[in-house]
Amino acid sequence: MAGKRKSSEIDNGERVTTLTSPKTETKQSNYCLMSKFTWKIEHFSRLDAEKPYSRTYDVNEYKWRLLLYSKGNDGGHLSLYLGVADPSTLPIDWRIPTKFSLALVNQIDPKKTIKKETKHTFNVHESDWGFNLFVPLREFHDKVGGFLVNDMCLIEAEVYVPDPSPCVANTSPAPPDQVMDSSVGLDPVESVYARVQSVLKSLPKKPSSSLVVSDAICSPELPSSKDRAASAKEIFDKLISYPLDDLADPKHETAMSEALSILNNNLSLFSNGEAKEITALKATFPQMMLEWRESVKVKGGSDHLWTAFEKTKSLLEDLLKTEDGIRAKLEDLSKKEMDLKAQMEAIECDRRHLREERGEVSKLTRKVCSLAEEQGRKIEGKETEVETAKKKMEDLKSQWDATKRCLSLRKNVGSAQ
Repeated sequence: MAGKRKSSEIDNGERVTTLTSPKTETKQSNYCLMSKFTWKIEHFSRLDAEKPYSRTYDVNEYKWRLLLYSKGNDGGHLSLYLGVADPSTLPIDWRIPTKFSLALVNQIDPKKTIKKETKHTFNVHESDWGFNLFVPLREFHDKVGGFLVNDMCLIEAEVYVPDPSPCVANTSPAPPDQVMDSSVGLDPVESVYARVQSVLKSLPKKPSSSLVVSDAICSPELPSSKDRAASAKEIFDKLISYPLDDLADPKHETAMSEALSILNNNLSLFSNGEAKEITALKATFPQMMLEWRESVKVKGGSDHLWTAFEKTKSLLEDLLKTEDGIRAKLEDLSKKEMDLKAQMEAIECDRRHLREERGEVSKLTRKVCSLAEEQGRKIEGKETEVETAKKKMEDLKSQWDATKRCLSLRKNVGSAQ
C-alpha cells in the first residue's frame, strides 16, 4: 500500500475503455467492470520522476490514475498502485469498495504477462493501493524479458466498482473524452519487429555438428552395398565423437542407429575387437538413448527446482533488504520520537516557568490595580477641596486687589492735601 505521494504526471499515451460487464463475469454480485485502460510509457530510462503518475480517467463519476515507482518502493522491485486523483477534494466520509487488477504486459510473449488482483476500500486517508513487490527490477529491465522493449512498457488496469443499476453488457466504444491517446495500442509492425529482435538475441547457437550426416545415411541413392557401408562408416566415425546430449537429437540418433545396423552387416571393415564393440553398441544404443533422455528429464526437473529455488532465494533476499530498510526507518523514527519527547519536556518546563511568572505578575498587577483605584478615589475626594480652594483663592485675590485700590486712593488724597 502507498500513502499520499508527490509525483509527476506523464503522458506517453494511454487509452481508457469504459465498459459494464455482466456480474456473472466478475464472480462478484456487487461488482461491475467499469473501466479497462492501458498506460503506455515511452523513453522509460529518461523519466524525470521516480514516481510518475498516469493521466486521470473516470470510473463511476470519480477520477483515478496509476502510480509507478520506476526504481522501486523497496529498492528491489518495480511498484505499481491504483490511486484516486485529488483525494483532498472528496468528502471526509467518502468510501468506495473496489476490486482491481494491474498487469505488466509482456510484449514478446503475452502468456508471460504479469497480472495481480486485489480489493481495497478507497477513502480520503487510503487513496492509493497496490503492490510494492510487483516484479523484480532486474527481471523488468532484462533486454530479452519482454517487459521493457525499445525503452517502452505497457501497463493495463481493470477496475471494478459497485454499480447500483443492473449490469448489462455494453461493447460500445469509450466516450470521446475518455480516449486519452488513439495511438496507445502497440503498432503491429513495431510489435513484430521488437519480437524478432528479442527472439534473435535469445536463440541458441547452432550446434557444431552437421545434420547433413544424418541425411547422407538415409539417402536411398547409394549405388552399392560397398559404398553404403563406407558411407555408414564415415558417418559413424563422425557421430561417435559427439557427446550424448547431441546424439539425443532425433536426427543424430536415427543416423547412428542406421549406421550401426549397416556396419553390423559389414563387420569385415573392422578388427575383431572393433567388430565386437560395434555389435554390442548396436544392441545397447537404443536403451542407452532411452536412459539418457529419462536422466535428462530428471535433471531438467531438478534444474527447474533450482531455478524456482533461486527465484525464491532472490525474493527472500529482497524481502530481507526491505526488512532492513523498514527497520532503519523505524530506528530513525524512534530517534525522532526521543528528540520530540525531549523537546516536549523542555516545552513543558518552559510552560511551568511561564505560568509561575505569570502568577507573580498577576499578584503584582492586582496590587498596582488596587493602588490605582485608591489613588483615584482620593483624587475624586480632593476635587471638591480643590474647587473650594480655587474659589477661595479667587476671593482672596479679589479682596487683595480691592485692598490695594483702597490704599492707593488714600495715599493719593493725603498727597493732595
